[in-house]
Amino acid sequence: MLSVQEGLQLTQKSPKDPSAYLALGGAYRRAGRYQEAADTYKKLIAMAPNNSVAHVSLGAVYMDQKRPDDALGEFRKAIKINPSDPGAHYNLGNYYVAKGRRDDALSEFRKATELTPPLADAWVSMALIQAELGKQDEATQGYKKALAIDSTNVRAITNMANAEYAQGKIPEATALYRKALQYDDRNQEANYNMGVAFADAQIFKMALTYWKRVVDIDSTTVVAQSAKSSIQILEDFLSSQQSKIIQPSGVTTEKH
Repeated sequence: MLSVQEGLQLTQKSPKDPSAYLALGGAYRRAGRYQEAADTYKKLIAMAPNNSVAHVSLGAVYMDQKRPDDALGEFRKAIKINPSDPGAHYNLGNYYVAKGRRDDALSEFRKATELTPPLADAWVSMALIQAELGKQDEATQGYKKALAIDSTNVRAITNMANAEYAQGKIPEATALYRKALQYDDRNQEANYNMGVAFADAQIFKMALTYWKRVVDIDSTTVVAQSAKSSIQILEDFLSSQQSKIIQPSGVTTEKH
């Protein structure tokens, strides 16, 4: 993936190439520079107003900026320009998820899986809704379909691991979490759930290591809040254990 600097160089070299601006906008977005990403996509739209991908990309940035109404407008423009754009339907599905409109989201994700090119993330998002509905077998099939499209898709790998863990298949699940982290060592969910696996195995030092990594990656996310809570609970437990002396008789007494 291009850095912001590389993206800027690309637009300077090819100032009329839409793909250069898509690349630069993506670089800004990955860097968390959302307003600059939005400005870049707006430049692209001014150059190529019928580029559906540009509208989808701008809408995705608006979602990053917590501007769902503006995002919806861009997604609808993209679908009007190209009803067969899978990215437009996928991102509209994300909008519906944010609004709590699960059925509408499921419909849009399903459309995105039926179009070309098929989107692995659309299969994952559809599977997550199916899991919420208690359709675990269908959810697992969705993760598998996502991985058939993209074997490196970290969302698919992580959620497949979650499904395995829920079934008590701990070695299989932890192997998948490790695989996910090989592709993206900053994935917060994979790091957090690896910590849970170590905590369940009573390997507490490693559990704390993974949970602290989650917080270090981004302390503002929901996953990070869960990690902070887990860290506090485990550290309190370990502290209480250290304050006890095990007597030969098996009786525990508190230190004074």
